[in-house]
Amino acid sequence: MSIQPSFTPDAAGQTQQQIRQAVTEISELSGADVSPQQFYDGFLTRVVTALSASGGAVWTCAGGEPPSLISQLNLAGSGLLEDADARRQHDQLIQQAFHFGEGTLVPPRARTSDENEWNNPTPFLLVLGPLKLEGRTHAVVEIFQRAAVGHAIERGHLRFVVQMCSVAAAFLKTCEFKRLQQRDALWLRLQQFNRAVQQSLDVRETAYTLANEACRLIECDRVSVAVCHGRRVVIEAVSGQDLVESRANVVGLMSRLAQRVIATGEPLWYTGSDENLPPQIEEALHAYVDESHSRTVGVVPLVQPQQIELDEEQPPKSKILGALIVERIDVGGLDDSGLGDGLCERTEVAVEQGTLALANALTHERVFLMPVWRTVAKSRWLVEARRLPKTVAVTGVVLAVLLALAIIPADFRITAHGTLQPAERRDVFVQETGVVSDVLVDHGQQVERGAELVRLRSRDLEVAITELSGRRSSSREQMLTLQRSRGEARLSFDERNRLSGQYEQLQMTVDSLSEQLELLKAKRDLLSLRSPIAGQVVTWDLKNRLRDRPVDKGQLMLSVANPNGAWELELLVSEDHAGFVAAANSNRKTDAPPLTVSYILATDSATPRTGQVVEIHSSAEVRGEDGNTVLIRATIDRDSIPAVNRRPGAAVTARIDCGRRSLGYVWFHDVLTFIRSKILFRL
Repeated sequence: MSIQPSFTPDAAGQTQQQIRQAVTEISELSGADVSPQQFYDGFLTRVVTALSASGGAVWTCAGGEPPSLISQLNLAGSGLLEDADARRQHDQLIQQAFHFGEGTLVPPRARTSDENEWNNPTPFLLVLGPLKLEGRTHAVVEIFQRAAVGHAIERGHLRFVVQMCSVAAAFLKTCEFKRLQQRDALWLRLQQFNRAVQQSLDVRETAYTLANEACRLIECDRVSVAVCHGRRVVIEAVSGQDLVESRANVVGLMSRLAQRVIATGEPLWYTGSDENLPPQIEEALHAYVDESHSRTVGVVPLVQPQQIELDEEQPPKSKILGALIVERIDVGGLDDSGLGDGLCERTEVAVEQGTLALANALTHERVFLMPVWRTVAKSRWLVEARRLPKTVAVTGVVLAVLLALAIIPADFRITAHGTLQPAERRDVFVQETGVVSDVLVDHGQQVERGAELVRLRSRDLEVAITELSGRRSSSREQMLTLQRSRGEARLSFDERNRLSGQYEQLQMTVDSLSEQLELLKAKRDLLSLRSPIAGQVVTWDLKNRLRDRPVDKGQLMLSVANPNGAWELELLVSEDHAGFVAAANSNRKTDAPPLTVSYILATDSATPRTGQVVEIHSSAEVRGEDGNTVLIRATIDRDSIPAVNRRPGAAVTARIDCGRRSLGYVWFHDVLTFIRSKILFRL
C-alpha cells in the first residue's frame, strides 16, 4: 500500500516508562486465560493509553463482507458513526489493510485516485497494524492519533503498534490451539456418538442410546426420542430413565406436542416467546411447558430422505420417522434465548446421525417375520453335524406329541363350584317394619306349614290402633246420646231431622274407623312371621342374630328348606366357560339324556357322585369373589348321599361333561380362548 502523507510535527509524545509498562501488560494479557472480547478490549485500551491517542478500534473482515467491529474505544469521536459515506470509504480502507497485511500510516483526509476509491475521512492520523498468525491477517488494529506530531514520532507509533500486534499474536496462537483442541474433542465425541447409536438394530435400544448420547453431545438437561407408529407418536426413550411411563401426564403432553410439530414438518425452538406460532402448537407447547417447567424446548423432526429414480423430475419426498425433543430447565449463563452456545448446531448434528440410526432400526424391525428369522439365526447350532441326529429325534418326538394332541379324543369337562341345596326351600321376609320381640325357632328345628317363626312388634302400629279404637268408642257414645235425644216427645220435626242427620254421620265415621282398625289389625298380624312350607330351619344362630333387632320391610330373616324332598346342586360357572356348557347342551339331540355332572362333596370328598343338568340361566351375574358367573342347576339322587352328609349349603366341586374333543383342545382350551379374545380379536 503506497500513501504519500503530509506530516505535521507534534511536540506530544509518550515516555519510555509508559511504553515499557504497556508492553509488559500486553504480554501478560496475551498469556492470560481470557475471552477474545476481554483480550481485545484490554489490548486496545493499553495501546491507546501508551500512545496517548484519541481512540482506536479492532476490526475483522470475512471474505467480501464489510469489516466487522470487535472492540472500540471512543469510535464516536472519529465521526464515522454519523456519516454513512465516510463509513463506506473507511471500510474500503480497512479492507485494503487486510489485503496488504502490513503496518500502515494513513494521514488525515488522505485520498487515492484508484478505481477502488478509499480514503481516510477522519481528521486523525490512522495507525493500522495487522494481527497475524501463520501469515494470515486475523484482525486489524486501528489507532486514532492526533495529526502534526512529526514524521519520526509517527513512525515510532507505527513500530510500537506493529510490535504490540506481534506480541498479541501469542494470544491468537493460544486461541487457535484451543479451537483445534475443541474441534478434536468434538470430533471424538461425534465419533463415539455415531458408533453408539449404530450398534443396535432394535428400535427401542436405538432410541434409548440416541436419547442418552445426544444429551451428552448437545450438552442439555434432557433429550427425548419420539417415534412415529403410523399416525401415533410414541415417546420411546427419555435420557436418564430406564423406563418411560406412557400413562404419565408429562409424557402424554410431550407426545401430543411432538405429534403436532411433526405434522408441520418444521423444527420448533421455544425460549420463552410464542410469537408467530400456530394455535394448535401454541396450546400444546404451553401445556407441556407448564407441566415440565422447561425454559428451553426444541422439537426437531427426524426426516429421512427417500430415494427416487434418476429420470424422475419431481424432488425427492421425505419421510418423518419421529422427533428429537431437546430441553433445558436452567439457562443460567446463556443469553436470553438460551441458544447462545451452539445448541442448535449440535442438535442438527445429533439429528442427522440419529435419523440414520433410527431409520436402519425401523427398516430392520419391519422385515416380514423378523422375530422368526431372529430365532432361526440363534438356533443354527441345532443343525450342526454332531447335533443333527438329536435335533431330528427331538423334532420327531415334538411332532408326534402335537399329532397326538390333535387326533386323540378325550372327555371335555368344565369345572364348577357350588353348593348342595334342598330343591324345596323358601325364604322368609319381613312384611312390616318393626322390632324383633321373640324368636320362636332355632337352627335345624323342624316346623310345620304356617307355624309361627318370629314375632315382631311395632309401637307406631299399636299407637295407631289405640288411637282409632278410642275415636270409634267416642263416636259410639255420641251415637247413643243422639239416639236417646231423638226419643224425647217434646222435640220438633226439624230437630228430629237434624239429630238423625248427625246420627247417620257418626255411623259413617264409626264404620270408617272400624275398617281402618281391621286393616291395622291385619298389618299387626303380619308382624308374626310364619313358615311358608313344612321343613327345617336352615339359618344359623337365629336368636343371637335377630333378638331385639330393628328390621325393615322386605328384609330377609331366615330360610326354611324341606330336607325330606328332592335335593339339587347350584353350580357357578365362570362366564368364559359357560359358553362351552351352553353349546354342548344346545348341540345335544332331542332324545339324548341331559348333560352329566360329576361331583364330590366337601363333607364326603372320597365318594364321587353324578347328577344331571336341568337348568342353565340365560344371564350372567356378579356374585362376590367369583366374579361374573352363570348359575346352573343339576338334579341328584338324594338317597346316594348319607343323611349325615346332606347339609344345606355344603360346598361342591363338580365337572360338567361337554362331550368329547381332541386332547390338545381339552388341555389348552383356556389358552386358545385367550389368544382368540386378547390377541387375534385385537389384531
